Amino acid sequence: MKKLSSSESESNTEMTFEEAISLLEQSVRKLEGNSLGLEQSLEEYAKAVGYVTHCQTRLSQAKQKIEQLKSMSKSGETVTVSWEESESKPDTPTTRRRKTEP
Repeated sequence: MKKLSSSESESNTEMTFEEAISLLEQSVRKLEGNSLGLEQSLEEYAKAVGYVTHCQTRLSQAKQKIEQLKSMSKSGETVTVSWEESESKPDTPTTRRRKTEP
């Protein structure tokens, strides 16, 4: 199986999410076409896995950016809002406080 050269792996880091999705779709079409031999299929599959990993990384970075942008309340206080909380209550960031024993 062919390993990515340093120039190929560097270009993957510069690839946009949309470019990676497009290349992933192309790889899937090639693999579904049943026209590739075993070695070619393995190489194409390895490329596809790289595109999936790239997309997951980009999505994770986007989630972190959103959390950072939503981390300031209107009063200027820093508030931690998890991704799941922000989806359920988009306009109301919450703070978590530890309960004190009576």
